[in-house]
Amino acid sequence: MSILIPHQHAPVARQPHRSGEGGRGRRGGGPVLAEARTVRGDRRFLGAFAAVLRERARAHPGHLEEVHFADEGDHIRFLVLWRSTVDLRAFVEEAHRDVLALRERAGAFPEVERVLWWAADGAPVPPEEAAERARRLRERGPGADAFTLASPVPVPS
Repeated sequence: MSILIPHQHAPVARQPHRSGEGGRGRRGGGPVLAEARTVRGDRRFLGAFAAVLRERARAHPGHLEEVHFADEGDHIRFLVLWRSTVDLRAFVEEAHRDVLALRERAGAFPEVERVLWWAADGAPVPPEEAAERARRLRERGPGADAFTLASPVPVPS
């Protein structure tokens, strides 16, 4: 398992394009799925949990890039680009066993807030945009500019 360094932003190198996997997103010219995720929980266990999630994401074929990471003590923020909602959903399902392991160690499930949107391939995705989209989702509910896996929005053409 990789080591998590608190309060440090750690950019991750882009994953190479894997031939034969959907032609959209990163190097395919289509939109990419931006995911802003905030995980809250017992700070004694969050660092190790985040390290496991980051390692699992990097190994996932639908993971494109980690744009931003911040460990803020009792919560951790991720800003990640994915090829599709299908890829993100597969990652979430695979990570479920990690969530169960955390619950067993910490005695409680982590609180997860996730907001999704389609971003132009190659366009910058700053953390401030993620915060604004999360605010919109909380205030207005899901729509084309901020949605969830439970209320996905089709890839724009």
